[in-house]
Amino acid sequence: MVQRRVKVGIVGLGHNGLAHARCHLKSGKSELVALCDRNPDLVQKAGEELGVTKLYSGDAIFADPEVEAISINTGDSQHVDPFLKALAAGKHVLVEKPLANTSDDVLRMVAAADAADRSLKIQVGYILRFNPVYEAIHKAAAEGHLGNIFYMEADYVHNLLYQKNKTDPVTGHNWYLEHELPMVGGGSHPLDIMRWIKGKEVTSVWSYANHVAFPEMANDDCMVSLFRFEDGTIAKVAALYGPRCSMAPYYNLRVYGTAGTVERDQIAISGDTEEVHPEFTPVQADRQAGHPYDTEVDDWLEAILTDSPPRTDIKDGAASTLATLIAVEAAKAGKELQIPKLR
Repeated sequence: MVQRRVKVGIVGLGHNGLAHARCHLKSGKSELVALCDRNPDLVQKAGEELGVTKLYSGDAIFADPEVEAISINTGDSQHVDPFLKALAAGKHVLVEKPLANTSDDVLRMVAAADAADRSLKIQVGYILRFNPVYEAIHKAAAEGHLGNIFYMEADYVHNLLYQKNKTDPVTGHNWYLEHELPMVGGGSHPLDIMRWIKGKEVTSVWSYANHVAFPEMANDDCMVSLFRFEDGTIAKVAALYGPRCSMAPYYNLRVYGTAGTVERDQIAISGDTEEVHPEFTPVQADRQAGHPYDTEVDDWLEAILTDSPPRTDIKDGAASTLATLIAVEAAKAGKELQIPKLR
């Protein structure tokens, strides 16, 4: 029996968009039928490479009756409009993280999803949830091997100075320099992983920021935030876009529980003992270079084909984006701010 294949369109043909498109070409669960980018030259080039003939540079892709699912891979600050149009057209959606650059826009997107057809499957692209090491750590926490987790920390320390040279040939602007918020575009990655591992929601945040290492950015390029979870667990996230170093392995993840500890991709289980020096061993999982787009895409397609929930649904993904947006507001306000609960 031949399995039905989901007919997919890609909106935004930068690095992530092309990576997703190539995943669909390899997948037996989807058919790549349309491409869209505001740069017509880029669309034409991608169409030739990928063998796709339906090429768009505007909103017509949303009205195309052949396209039943849309993958949105525009710049971080430009997800809202295509997301709302895709839902209004009755399409399944995979939208890259972060959802938006303002809290109001995140809440608009959640409201639109609530009002849309309940059969539509919406996946938010928090890709680290598909990394085998983080999957194994999540499983260890869910099965109780770490005990009661009480403190976590992780960083997004990434030299992104090269982004200052990426001017959009269509608009003449550099959205990265003008709009990017490091705690949101970068820091929401580690926060999302810690939310997933803990299985609880964050309720408040306090932040500090400075603007030293990447002066070309309009917004602060260095921020440290302390998040409080609903059960009192504390998590620290640092987001740096101008360090003169390579990215830290496994985001410098640290998870401290009453029965075990995680340090990056190493785990030590002490159980109920008070052992001072438990042995750290590698987390039992594949080490995968780069982002696992293929498994993320497969999860979304499987949700569509089997009418099951995707790993990171709209409210789960929105919670990670919203918490980091409020972290930015907390730095500006100089005080702790509350984070609304979406479920």
